[in-house]
Amino acid sequence: MNNSFFDKLRMSGIDVTEEQQEQINRRLGEILNYEPRIGIFGKTGAGKSSLCNALFGQDICRISDVAACTRDTQEVLLDLGGKGVKLLDVPGVGESTERDEEYGKLYASLLPELDLVLWLIKADDRAMASDENFYRNIVKPHIAEGKPFFFVLNQVDKIEPFREWDEERHQPGPRQFQNIHRKVDDVARFFNVASSQVIPVSANEKYNLVKLVDEFIRALPPEKRITAYKAVNEEFRSKSTGEHVRKSFAEVVGEVVGTVICAVENVVIKVVDTVGNLLDKALDHFPGGGRSGPVICSDGGFGSFLGGVCDTVGGFFGGIGDFFGW
Repeated sequence: MNNSFFDKLRMSGIDVTEEQQEQINRRLGEILNYEPRIGIFGKTGAGKSSLCNALFGQDICRISDVAACTRDTQEVLLDLGGKGVKLLDVPGVGESTERDEEYGKLYASLLPELDLVLWLIKADDRAMASDENFYRNIVKPHIAEGKPFFFVLNQVDKIEPFREWDEERHQPGPRQFQNIHRKVDDVARFFNVASSQVIPVSANEKYNLVKLVDEFIRALPPEKRITAYKAVNEEFRSKSTGEHVRKSFAEVVGEVVGTVICAVENVVIKVVDTVGNLLDKALDHFPGGGRSGPVICSDGGFGSFLGGVCDTVGGFFGGIGDFFGW
């Protein structure tokens, strides 16, 4: 096993025994083996399955323009070299009182197990009574406990004047843009949340999906960001969020090492700095390398970046790259 990471720690005055190395590897292995669970909720016809497919780059959720909704919960495990993200596309609400009662029980049972909840609202839909009922009675108590949550205002390309939509650039025209953000403010007031928790997108047009990914990746706990980030379609991974995930990973490693060796604060800072320096050196090997270069490379992307890191940072778990199948 490549022990360069632990050698670097020793050079910094931090001794780690073989037993502690095993504990560190085991704990980090648990973190990287964790499968984040993302729930996609909302009313029938809001475009839940379309958003799933756009974000994760595969036809992972069934789509039907005819059926009222997907009546069975779809738990899709994205294939990431044997590891992955559990993506739940659940039945849509608003069909009938009877079905809403049934789905209410389903939603309530699923929410405690989820790491992130996205609630979709169709942008041109003015009837939000069923959304409000589910949010206030079922979802909100979990949000109050710290569950990461966003309203996703989908199909904004249909907001008036819809003929202004720039089909070439896949973005709204000036008046349409203003109306989209008025709708965002309306939804925020209706549900009594900050406007920053309402993200306007168009799954079909791939509009503003980078912003959505930025927001939900950063909302996840640090140890759960790396797997979720890898699962997202590469075209929606921003440079800034890639750097954020990189820093989060360094901090997670620092906390794990510090906890195992019962380190004081200044030692943990040394560990984080050591990991960060090793990550930066690995990054220098990629086109446009260094901190000023792109974290997201067109060839191999963030996976190639972390694949290189595994050769430098102690060969974690047989290599982070091997773990993810990169």
